[in-house]
Amino acid sequence: MKKVLISMVAIMKIFGFKRELLKTKITILGIKFSIKHDYRKKVSVNYARKLTELQKEFGKRKIKVGFLVNEPAKWQYQSLYEEMEKSDYFEPVVLVTQLLMQHKRKKNFYKNIEECYQFFSSKNIKARYAYDIQKKIYLSPDKFDVDILFYPQPYEIAEVQHPAVVSKFMLTCYVPYGMHLVDYSNSYTDWFHLWLWLMFMENNYQVESSSKIIKQKINNYSIVGYPKLDAYHDTECSCVKKHNKPVIIYAPHHSFEKEGLSCATFQYNGKDILSLAKKYRNKINWVFKPHPRFKTAVISNGIMSEQEINEYYEAWEKLGMIHDTGNYIDLFKSSEGMITDCVSFLGEYLPSGNPLFHLLGKHQPFNSFAESFINAYYKIFTIQDLEASLLKVIIEQKDDLRQSRLSKIPIVFDDKEKAAEKIMAELIQKLRTPIQSET
Repeated sequence: MKKVLISMVAIMKIFGFKRELLKTKITILGIKFSIKHDYRKKVSVNYARKLTELQKEFGKRKIKVGFLVNEPAKWQYQSLYEEMEKSDYFEPVVLVTQLLMQHKRKKNFYKNIEECYQFFSSKNIKARYAYDIQKKIYLSPDKFDVDILFYPQPYEIAEVQHPAVVSKFMLTCYVPYGMHLVDYSNSYTDWFHLWLWLMFMENNYQVESSSKIIKQKINNYSIVGYPKLDAYHDTECSCVKKHNKPVIIYAPHHSFEKEGLSCATFQYNGKDILSLAKKYRNKINWVFKPHPRFKTAVISNGIMSEQEINEYYEAWEKLGMIHDTGNYIDLFKSSEGMITDCVSFLGEYLPSGNPLFHLLGKHQPFNSFAESFINAYYKIFTIQDLEASLLKVIIEQKDDLRQSRLSKIPIVFDDKEKAAEKIMAELIQKLRTPIQSET
């Protein structure tokens, strides 16, 4: 699926500049000079003004925090929402907006905006629409009625809800949707990330890597860890019923395109893994956990037809269950193992302590941070490798990499403090004026 990005020309249009003003050419004594306009200065001024306003009001009223969401699977802020809901300083709300592809009526298999809204309502999370369903238009940020806005991902964002526009009305924040395990060019960009007020990043490696990608030092960040892993702090979870059998998750990724992460292996092993699951259905309780973009990507890349992939999903439904909701850490905690080629899951599954069977394809684009712990996973190149590993590790319970894996958990997970608590502390510190800090 083609990613919809906000271009610099679109950002200029947001600020009212014309295309020809991107570079102004001046001729002096026959020599031409080009002047580049730094439009981010306007954003910086906007943020400084808003921050000053909020510092004056901090402690006198609750700061309103919005979480912009366009599909349930991108909901990564559960722990932060819960912490803010308990706080004396913040009032959180989810702002449900529309995917651009659905707005443009492009065919896809994502949940629509009504289903997204219902997802949050069912979890007793306060939610409002940031999209007019009747008029089919995106609400401008002045209608959001929030002071701080958190984004879900850089993609599928309408121009009117881009940080460049939002900066006129509120501060903008972002937590990376996936763990930074690949130095991918789109993991940090100047058309989104540099327009934010503040990013909450995992670690120093992510900061250094992102600076290299953008070819300049970044300053709008705070290191807090990875909030999605906060769910591992909870002792209780809505776990999958095991029926006295180990729960194994099969989680295929969607990145078939060469210009993307290129970690998907479904085209080589998808059908074989389904056959393997059928073979061991009496010994293993299976869960199929495809990426939200998976079905659309399979069809658009010619891996299967729409009928074929629908039949594939139906086969998994008959075999076990399909998990397609946003909260999957509970599923990870209740399982005994995972089969995946998804890059981010390599880090997100580690705190479970369970064995992971890493499906390896032709491309292995992992950075040094990822390589510091993924060697504690079982490397799978063929379906024969997978079957042999499942038999030994899951059925016979001979997990040779267990101790190595457990020793690496601290690399990605802080078991003493939640990332959400660190985010809250950082926001409070920035919102307090020097006078308030002394009192």
